[in-house]
Amino acid sequence: MQKKFNLKSFNLYEFLKHQNAHSPSLPFFLADSHTYRNAHVNFPFRTFSYGLGVTYTGVSKDDIFRIGSTDYNLKAGCLTTVGPGLVCQWTGNYTAEHDTVYFTEELFAGMQGKLFLQAMTFFFHGGNHVIQLTAEQVKKMKSAFALLKALKDEKEAIPGIVHTILMLANTYHSIQNHKPKSAGVSRREEITQKFRKLVAQDFSRHKEVAYYATSLSITPKYLSEVLQAELGKSAKTFIDEFVMMEAKSLLKQTTMSIQEICHWLGFDDASHFTKAFKKLVKITPSEYRKG
Repeated sequence: MQKKFNLKSFNLYEFLKHQNAHSPSLPFFLADSHTYRNAHVNFPFRTFSYGLGVTYTGVSKDDIFRIGSTDYNLKAGCLTTVGPGLVCQWTGNYTAEHDTVYFTEELFAGMQGKLFLQAMTFFFHGGNHVIQLTAEQVKKMKSAFALLKALKDEKEAIPGIVHTILMLANTYHSIQNHKPKSAGVSRREEITQKFRKLVAQDFSRHKEVAYYATSLSITPKYLSEVLQAELGKSAKTFIDEFVMMEAKSLLKQTTMSIQEICHWLGFDDASHFTKAFKKLVKITPSEYRKG
């Protein structure tokens, strides 16, 4: 990857637009099942745009989409949303049939109230990034994407169509959020969501489970029990994996030195960072950057 990209400015959104000869004057990009086949972006990357996609066919069990330290196995009918600042990774060959639109806030520059994006929590840390749609909801999304594809060269029409897709997504998330749930399940999901958001905010200063448990007014043991049930991993594992996802992104996407990355991530020294990285990734940061 280092030979192909300027790591100081590598941006997946811009890279995909360029690779697919998409108009650089329009602040959006449409992706489908053919888009990623030749991209070969298999390392964790930080997003600089918004992305919303609907999966029409399932992926294999080995094709995991990781957002932060949370793994998602995308099934048919999944609605996936990511926003700026998230570190993501495809761990397999994502070949499912899907429609995805990437865009920046610039797309809505001429519209009143463009700050509506900030209210859509499913784009940001701690949000519910993947939900299952009904067959009817998938059908409506597919129709909206079909219109977007048909009018993708009509500059004045695109913002309104993408806004329509976002409003549909917002409606479907609202329906999901108001589904009847047992008190226990609802409480576990709330803890998980708040924990993920806290880790994203504080991981560089706090890497200990006790800090997050105290912030959530629960015990470290209960926090890990909740995460094990909801995400399949302990609180400590989640934190460590989150930090290393950040590290991998910085190693591949930037020209920061390992010493600079060490301080950025909140490690006392480079040797401590290298030891922690090798324990989880099995190779040193330098080896990972060169690979």
